[in-house]
Amino acid sequence: MAVKAAADAGRVPPEPVDQGAASLADARERTLLTAYELFRSHGVTEVGVDRIVAEAGVAKTTLYRHFRSKEDLVLAVLDRHDQVWTQGWLERLSVDGDETPEAKLLAIFDAFDEWFRQETYRGCLFANVSLEARGGPGPLGAAAAARLRDIREFIASLAAEARIDDPGEFAFRIQILLLGAIIQAVNGDLGAARSAGEVAALLLEHAARS
Repeated sequence: MAVKAAADAGRVPPEPVDQGAASLADARERTLLTAYELFRSHGVTEVGVDRIVAEAGVAKTTLYRHFRSKEDLVLAVLDRHDQVWTQGWLERLSVDGDETPEAKLLAIFDAFDEWFRQETYRGCLFANVSLEARGGPGPLGAAAAARLRDIREFIASLAAEARIDDPGEFAFRIQILLLGAIIQAVNGDLGAARSAGEVAALLLEHAARS
């Protein structure tokens, strides 16, 4: 089920923060990269502005010059994660490959399996922020939900290529499997993606029969 582009691009997401590059970047970029890593590792709620500026080596006034509030900084981090994770990794898994759309769908679970086994795995930032926001109507919850919706629409596009009836509903079910596997892997079940992939294969078989 491997996708050629995945091998070219790397089967696991690239690390969002290169500490060496961050040390040379301008203050805004250094602040953003530091916040990215801290939020990814510890969560948004647990990480305060004081810790971000201390680890980024910038003044608090510098942070607020570039980001009006911590909330704005979190939104910027979500944008960067979308660029690095969704567009730069997940969507590239199915680009320029010769595999069928069905194989591309299942290849997502293969890639997640390798991602879960990385020492740097910390779960899905979009899902983590959504959970911390508790589905509230605020900007952070809305932004995280929108990013998860973008991923679902990407999956739906593959389902449409596979000529699955109601690709939106199919993508919803696949995303449920992926989110469940993400949580299970955080809790130590490193085989969660493989198990979820087996269920996804059954869904594809059912869709083909339909």
